[in-house]
Amino acid sequence: MKEAHPYYDLIVIGGGCAGLSLARLLIENESTMRVLILEHRDTYSDDRIWCFWEKSDHSLKNLEAKAWASWQFSCADDDIYSHKSDSDLAYRCIRSGSFYKHIQNHIDKSAHLSLMMSVRVNDIQENAQSVSLTTDRGEFCSRWVIDTRPLQDHVAERLFGQHFLGIEIECDQEVFDDRVAQIMTNMQQDEFGFRFTYLLPFSKRRALFEETRFTRSASEEVLETELQDSIKKKIKGVGFQECRRERGFIPMSCNTKPAQQNSRIVQVGVTAGAARPSTGYAFLRIQAWALECALALSNGAQPTRQTVDPAWMRWADRLFLKVIEDSSNDVPEIFLALAKRMRPDHFVRFLSDSAQPTDLLRAIYALPKRPFIAGLTGIPRLKPVAR
Repeated sequence: MKEAHPYYDLIVIGGGCAGLSLARLLIENESTMRVLILEHRDTYSDDRIWCFWEKSDHSLKNLEAKAWASWQFSCADDDIYSHKSDSDLAYRCIRSGSFYKHIQNHIDKSAHLSLMMSVRVNDIQENAQSVSLTTDRGEFCSRWVIDTRPLQDHVAERLFGQHFLGIEIECDQEVFDDRVAQIMTNMQQDEFGFRFTYLLPFSKRRALFEETRFTRSASEEVLETELQDSIKKKIKGVGFQECRRERGFIPMSCNTKPAQQNSRIVQVGVTAGAARPSTGYAFLRIQAWALECALALSNGAQPTRQTVDPAWMRWADRLFLKVIEDSSNDVPEIFLALAKRMRPDHFVRFLSDSAQPTDLLRAIYALPKRPFIAGLTGIPRLKPVAR
């Protein structure tokens, strides 16, 4: 642990994906800013996996745990559809434990960046020239603050989004086809809403199972029961060991609070709209922000805010969310229609952050028309939002 100073050029609250991604890129750009990252956790653990569609030459290739060139969707009635990429595009994943360790090593060697663990921010006060932070480890002052903290529980409980519970297991025998990522399988709808199983096979014996529900609230007991049922159904009595667990919530909302343009406190990450509202994918969007922000800071400019999606994408996401939250619609059929009727690379672009207006047109052609025409009622015309 480096010696703490009272004043910094930049303080980052939160040493998670967004905070450490920025740290990595500041170091790569040889920034001489004095930066402090404040993280509330005592230690890092391999607590999650980040997945994204990308080509093989991406900047974090050395941390990649697994890539799948094929992915699968299915409904509870065994209506199955598989995609295989027709390019270098693949579904890739990075383990958080590898990510944390890699960037911590770079921070430890940096003369300008420091990471302080086990610290909680109690108060933030902004004035014209700086921002003061009161923590349980002392007081700090900075020209700028980037706040990456997640939504507070009482706020998250009111939002529609993806509630998930996952277990990574190691089986005693070969069970899995490790060539295919099962992105949304066993899709179905019940009194609690839309649900599906997410299965990532890392080898023929090891895989991550996740049960996911799109809803405003989800019982952990219900998710646990569904998760255990999915594992039993898949491995058919084969013995296994539980390796780790993960639990999370990804908001699916277009109502991100607009950034205060003149504030010295910049909110980023999922709280500020890093996750694509209609899909929940965030990792590449966070990397894009981190690169843009690191370049700006390295050139003496102020930190950049999370990029606002174009108006057409926000309009499409708002409509899509309205339709899938309506329990009267056949949500499994909606996702299966996209998988069946769109080419793999077009489908991936539509779900990820590289979508173009032409991909929206392809999705409109693929989707069942009735629920979306009905959903247009009450969807306002969106105006461009200032960055």
